[in-house]
Amino acid sequence: MIKKTLYLCFLLVLLSVNGCGYKPILIGSDYDFSIKVKSSSGKEDINSKIENKLQALKGIKRTFKLDFTSNETKNILSKDSKGDPSILEIVITLNYKLIENSKVLVNRSLTQRSTYNNISDKFELSKSEEILTDNLIENLVSDIINSASNLILNPMINDN
Repeated sequence: MIKKTLYLCFLLVLLSVNGCGYKPILIGSDYDFSIKVKSSSGKEDINSKIENKLQALKGIKRTFKLDFTSNETKNILSKDSKGDPSILEIVITLNYKLIENSKVLVNRSLTQRSTYNNISDKFELSKSEEILTDNLIENLVSDIINSASNLILNPMINDN
């Protein structure tokens, strides 16, 4: 009897969590616009991740062209008593322009940064840096999408 009750409770919890309505931010979103990359320069792996994330936008009402330049730097913020790095920082800078009908609607420069502790296991350190970089890129892409959304909602605003 107790096993059946526990099983039923587990089943109810599983069903309620499964139906919570989670969905990724970009996939399945109903945007009225799409953003096509016109040109990019800078750090190739960052550029390709940005382009891949923007391809999820499939709106047909308006299409914006995007020119952007990316840069990534890794800085040492603190060293231990031996002189080895102990606290590090990743900084990604993105300069972008949203263009429609050959007119620059948004011209913005963004900087995202994240600090982290050094790890003696270099494989784990590189995986941690990759995760942090992906999170920073996600924030930058969200800002690009927000800029385009603001242009849709407030067409009189020119964010230069």
